[in-house]
Amino acid sequence: MTQSSWEQLKLRSNYHFDPKMMHPLYDTVDRVGELDLSSIPQEELDKVVKESKEATWRTRGNPKKESKVRGEDEFIQEDYDLEKTGYGVDYVVSNLNWEVPANLQAIADAFGLDDMMTRVHVQNPGQVWNLHMDKLEKWNFEDPSTVERYMIQLCDWQPGQWFSYGNYTHEHWNAGDVTTFRWQDVPHSTANAGHHPRITLQVTGVRTEKSKEFIRLLRKGEL
Repeated sequence: MTQSSWEQLKLRSNYHFDPKMMHPLYDTVDRVGELDLSSIPQEELDKVVKESKEATWRTRGNPKKESKVRGEDEFIQEDYDLEKTGYGVDYVVSNLNWEVPANLQAIADAFGLDDMMTRVHVQNPGQVWNLHMDKLEKWNFEDPSTVERYMIQLCDWQPGQWFSYGNYTHEHWNAGDVTTFRWQDVPHSTANAGHHPRITLQVTGVRTEKSKEFIRLLRKGEL
Protein backbone atom coordinates (compact mmCIF):
# COMPACT_ATOMS: atom_id res chain seq x y z
CA MET A 1 0.00 0.00 0.00
CA THR A 2 1.31 3.44 -0.91
CA GLN A 3 2.22 5.88 1.85
CA SER A 4 0.25 8.59 0.06
CA SER A 5 -3.46 9.16 0.55
CA TRP A 6 -3.49 11.19 -2.67
CA GLU A 7 -1.98 8.38 -4.75
CA GLN A 8 -4.43 5.84 -3.32
CA LEU A 9 -7.42 8.02 -4.13
CA LYS A 10 -6.17 8.63 -7.67
CA LEU A 11 -6.49 4.89 -8.25
CA ARG A 12 -10.15 5.02 -7.18
CA SER A 13 -10.95 8.09 -9.27
CA ASN A 14 -12.17 8.30 -12.87
CA TYR A 15 -10.70 11.78 -13.25
CA HIS A 16 -8.23 12.36 -16.09
CA PHE A 17 -5.57 14.31 -14.08
CA ASP A 18 -4.56 16.21 -17.22
CA PRO A 19 -4.08 19.92 -16.40
CA LYS A 20 -4.72 20.84 -20.05
CA MET A 21 -8.09 19.10 -20.34
CA MET A 22 -11.55 20.46 -19.49
CA HIS A 23 -13.92 17.51 -19.15
CA PRO A 24 -17.61 18.50 -18.92
CA LEU A 25 -18.39 15.90 -16.23
CA TYR A 26 -15.44 16.55 -13.94
CA ASP A 27 -13.99 20.02 -14.54
CA THR A 28 -17.09 21.80 -13.33
CA VAL A 29 -19.40 22.34 -10.39
CA ASP A 30 -23.02 21.23 -10.30
CA ARG A 31 -25.19 24.28 -9.59
CA VAL A 32 -28.21 22.71 -7.93
CA GLY A 33 -30.28 25.79 -7.16
CA GLU A 34 -30.76 28.71 -4.80
CA LEU A 35 -32.26 28.94 -1.32
CA ASP A 36 -33.76 32.03 0.29
CA LEU A 37 -31.55 33.02 3.22
CA SER A 38 -33.23 36.35 3.93
CA SER A 39 -34.34 35.10 7.34
CA ILE A 40 -30.73 34.56 8.49
CA PRO A 41 -29.61 37.72 10.31
CA GLN A 42 -26.08 39.01 9.71
CA GLU A 43 -25.52 39.03 13.46
CA GLU A 44 -25.94 35.27 13.50
CA LEU A 45 -23.43 34.77 10.72
CA ASP A 46 -21.00 37.07 12.53
CA LYS A 47 -21.40 34.89 15.64
CA VAL A 48 -20.79 31.71 13.64
CA VAL A 49 -17.57 33.22 12.27
CA LYS A 50 -16.40 34.46 15.66
CA GLU A 51 -16.98 31.11 17.35
CA SER A 52 -15.43 28.95 14.59
CA LYS A 53 -12.22 27.12 15.41
CA GLU A 54 -9.07 26.60 13.38
CA ALA A 55 -8.85 23.15 11.81
CA THR A 56 -6.01 21.10 10.38
CA TRP A 57 -6.37 17.82 8.53
CA ARG A 58 -6.09 15.96 11.84
CA THR A 59 -8.57 18.18 13.67
CA ARG A 60 -11.17 18.58 10.91
CA GLY A 61 -13.56 16.14 12.58
CA ASN A 62 -16.27 16.97 15.08
CA PRO A 63 -14.50 17.36 18.45
CA LYS A 64 -17.60 16.15 20.32
CA LYS A 65 -18.55 13.26 18.08
CA GLU A 66 -16.43 11.99 15.21
CA SER A 67 -19.28 10.32 13.34
CA LYS A 68 -17.01 8.75 10.74
CA VAL A 69 -14.00 7.48 12.64
CA ARG A 70 -10.64 7.83 10.92
CA GLY A 71 -7.87 5.40 11.72
CA GLU A 72 -4.33 6.44 12.51
CA ASP A 73 -3.15 4.93 9.23
CA GLU A 74 -5.34 7.40 7.35
CA PHE A 75 -3.86 10.33 9.25
CA ILE A 76 -0.33 9.08 8.58
CA GLN A 77 -1.01 8.91 4.85
CA GLU A 78 -2.44 12.44 4.88
CA ASP A 79 0.52 13.68 6.94
CA TYR A 80 2.83 12.17 4.32
CA ASP A 81 1.18 14.20 1.56
CA LEU A 82 1.19 17.40 3.61
CA GLU A 83 4.90 17.07 4.37
CA LYS A 84 5.78 16.07 0.81
CA THR A 85 4.03 19.08 -0.70
CA GLY A 86 5.40 21.52 1.87
CA TYR A 87 2.29 22.40 3.84
CA GLY A 88 3.30 20.66 7.05
CA VAL A 89 1.05 18.53 9.23
CA ASP A 90 -0.14 21.46 11.37
CA TYR A 91 -1.21 23.62 8.43
CA VAL A 92 -4.55 25.35 9.16
CA VAL A 93 -6.86 24.68 6.22
CA SER A 94 -9.99 26.45 7.44
CA ASN A 95 -12.04 27.35 10.47
CA LEU A 96 -14.96 25.06 11.31
CA ASN A 97 -18.02 25.55 13.47
CA TRP A 98 -19.93 22.45 14.55
CA GLU A 99 -22.41 24.43 16.67
CA VAL A 100 -24.84 25.06 13.82
CA PRO A 101 -27.60 27.57 14.74
CA ALA A 102 -31.14 26.23 14.69
CA ASN A 103 -32.24 28.14 11.58
CA LEU A 104 -29.22 26.91 9.61
CA GLN A 105 -29.75 23.39 10.91
CA ALA A 106 -33.33 23.59 9.67
CA ILE A 107 -32.00 24.35 6.18
CA ALA A 108 -29.68 21.33 6.41
CA ASP A 109 -32.49 19.09 7.68
CA ALA A 110 -34.63 20.03 4.69
CA PHE A 111 -32.20 18.17 2.43
CA GLY A 112 -33.48 14.94 4.01
CA LEU A 113 -30.19 13.06 3.95
CA ASP A 114 -29.76 10.03 6.18
CA ASP A 115 -26.92 9.95 8.74
CA MET A 116 -26.34 13.62 7.99
CA MET A 117 -23.26 15.57 9.05
CA THR A 118 -23.65 19.35 9.21
CA ARG A 119 -20.93 21.92 9.75
CA VAL A 120 -20.11 25.50 8.82
CA HIS A 121 -16.88 26.16 6.95
CA VAL A 122 -15.43 29.56 7.69
CA GLN A 123 -12.40 30.11 5.50
CA ASN A 124 -10.62 33.20 6.70
CA PRO A 125 -8.30 35.31 4.55
CA GLY A 126 -5.01 33.48 4.02
CA GLN A 127 -6.40 29.99 4.58
CA VAL A 128 -6.10 27.26 1.93
CA TRP A 129 -7.68 23.81 1.87
CA ASN A 130 -5.11 22.13 -0.32
CA LEU A 131 -5.89 19.96 -3.34
CA HIS A 132 -7.41 16.65 -2.26
CA MET A 133 -10.14 14.11 -2.88
CA ASP A 134 -12.91 13.24 -0.45
CA LYS A 135 -13.39 9.92 1.32
CA LEU A 136 -17.13 9.99 1.81
CA GLU A 137 -17.57 6.29 1.12
CA LYS A 138 -17.46 5.89 4.92
CA TRP A 139 -21.14 6.85 4.94
CA ASN A 140 -22.08 3.77 2.92
CA PHE A 141 -19.32 1.33 2.04
CA GLU A 142 -21.80 -0.99 0.33
CA ASP A 143 -22.92 1.69 -2.14
CA PRO A 144 -20.82 4.89 -2.04
CA SER A 145 -22.80 6.29 -4.97
CA THR A 146 -25.64 7.06 -2.54
CA VAL A 147 -23.46 9.47 -0.54
CA GLU A 148 -23.93 13.15 -1.34
CA ARG A 149 -22.36 16.41 -0.22
CA TYR A 150 -23.88 19.86 -0.74
CA MET A 151 -22.44 23.31 -0.15
CA ILE A 152 -24.78 26.20 0.66
CA GLN A 153 -23.09 29.58 0.44
CA LEU A 154 -24.07 31.80 3.36
CA CYS A 155 -22.64 35.04 1.98
CA ASP A 156 -21.99 36.56 -1.41
CA TRP A 157 -18.69 35.93 -3.17
CA GLN A 158 -15.90 38.43 -2.55
CA PRO A 159 -12.80 38.91 -4.72
CA GLY A 160 -9.98 36.52 -3.82
CA GLN A 161 -12.27 33.62 -2.84
CA TRP A 162 -12.51 30.48 -4.96
CA PHE A 163 -13.10 26.75 -5.15
CA SER A 164 -11.36 24.53 -7.68
CA TYR A 165 -13.04 21.43 -9.09
CA GLY A 166 -10.54 19.65 -11.29
CA ASN A 167 -9.34 22.34 -13.70
CA TYR A 168 -12.38 24.55 -13.18
CA THR A 169 -12.37 27.55 -10.82
CA HIS A 170 -15.69 28.39 -9.16
CA GLU A 171 -16.27 32.03 -8.19
CA HIS A 172 -18.98 34.75 -8.21
CA TRP A 173 -21.54 32.83 -6.12
CA ASN A 174 -24.45 34.43 -4.28
CA ALA A 175 -25.69 33.78 -0.76
CA GLY A 176 -28.07 30.84 -0.97
CA ASP A 177 -26.40 29.16 -3.93
CA VAL A 178 -26.34 25.36 -3.56
CA THR A 179 -23.69 23.29 -5.33
CA THR A 180 -22.40 19.75 -5.38
CA PHE A 181 -19.78 17.83 -7.36
CA ARG A 182 -18.59 14.31 -8.20
CA TRP A 183 -16.78 13.75 -4.91
CA GLN A 184 -15.73 10.19 -5.81
CA ASP A 185 -13.61 11.42 -8.71
CA VAL A 186 -12.83 15.12 -8.65
CA PRO A 187 -9.77 16.61 -6.95
CA HIS A 188 -10.72 19.92 -5.41
CA SER A 189 -9.48 22.73 -3.21
CA THR A 190 -10.52 26.09 -1.86
CA ALA A 191 -8.68 29.24 -0.84
CA ASN A 192 -9.32 32.71 0.45
CA ALA A 193 -6.86 35.30 -0.83
CA GLY A 194 -9.33 38.10 -0.21
CA HIS A 195 -10.33 40.37 2.65
CA HIS A 196 -13.52 38.74 3.98
CA PRO A 197 -14.38 35.35 5.52
CA ARG A 198 -15.99 32.85 3.18
CA ILE A 199 -18.90 31.16 5.00
CA THR A 200 -20.40 27.90 3.74
CA LEU A 201 -22.90 25.48 5.25
CA GLN A 202 -21.92 21.92 4.32
CA VAL A 203 -24.23 18.92 4.54
CA THR A 204 -23.18 15.33 3.90
CA GLY A 205 -25.18 12.14 4.12
CA VAL A 206 -26.89 9.26 2.36
CA ARG A 207 -29.52 9.89 -0.31
CA THR A 208 -33.14 9.13 0.58
CA GLU A 209 -36.48 9.49 -1.19
CA LYS A 210 -37.00 12.71 0.74
CA SER A 211 -33.64 14.10 -0.36
CA LYS A 212 -34.27 13.17 -4.01
CA GLU A 213 -37.55 15.08 -3.95
CA PHE A 214 -35.97 18.09 -2.25
CA ILE A 215 -33.19 18.26 -4.84
CA ARG A 216 -35.69 17.80 -7.67
CA LEU A 217 -37.71 20.79 -6.47
CA LEU A 218 -34.58 22.83 -5.81
CA ARG A 219 -33.32 22.24 -9.35
CA LYS A 220 -36.69 23.34 -10.74
CA GLY A 221 -36.69 26.48 -8.60
CA GLU A 222 -39.86 25.45 -6.77
CA LEU A 223 -38.63 25.89 -3.19
